[in-house]
Amino acid sequence: MRTLLLAFIGLFFSCSLTAQYYNKDDRFIVGLNAGVVKPMGDFADESSLGTDLSLNAKMLLNQKLAVGLSLGYMNFGQNDDLWAGDTRVKNDVNYQIIPIVFTATYFIQAYDLDFRPYASLGFGYFLYRNHVESTPTNTYTPIKSEYTVSTNKIGLMPNVGFMYNLSKKLAVDVNLKLTYIPNFEEKLEKKKVKPIVDKDIELSDTQKYRYLGFDKISSTSLTVGLYYRF
Repeated sequence: MRTLLLAFIGLFFSCSLTAQYYNKDDRFIVGLNAGVVKPMGDFADESSLGTDLSLNAKMLLNQKLAVGLSLGYMNFGQNDDLWAGDTRVKNDVNYQIIPIVFTATYFIQAYDLDFRPYASLGFGYFLYRNHVESTPTNTYTPIKSEYTVSTNKIGLMPNVGFMYNLSKKLAVDVNLKLTYIPNFEEKLEKKKVKPIVDKDIELSDTQKYRYLGFDKISSTSLTVGLYYRF
């Protein structure tokens, strides 16, 4: 993974230098995408369909190549098959992923000049957060407990899609994206545990750690966006 990161960074900067030769009048595209994201694999055993938002900026190196940066936010709900299994407790669980990735995009020339299919690869950091709130349902005085676990990992974000020019300045974007984040730990320490326990009480591993149930995250997103050229 480290070798791939170095190779991607080298490609990013070499393409940026090449842009000075190929395209003296640098052109930028900035846009916002929104859509749905579906968890896959073991991650889908815990989470459910969610929303995907991303702010994307691209610098056109020539008619076919672009490099850029993408800042996103994914929010997943809980899979009730797992979290609603105990009728004595009501769980409210959500998962967030914040991708911060560099992108390299190759545009395919089509017969219609306003229609621009493309393939892109994103590589960078993904911030992961999981928050759980549990409320007992078998008591008249329920005491809600909650905790958060978080970590950050390096991952990949390949995608394909197309842009269609609405005018000289505006374009609509349709994008199918895969997110892949490997190398999760078996367990993560619970943070901000409530209710607060006596500091002298030694917590068990079950109380102190969240056993994830997955060692990687994968998901697919379908988004639509509007982009502006300048």
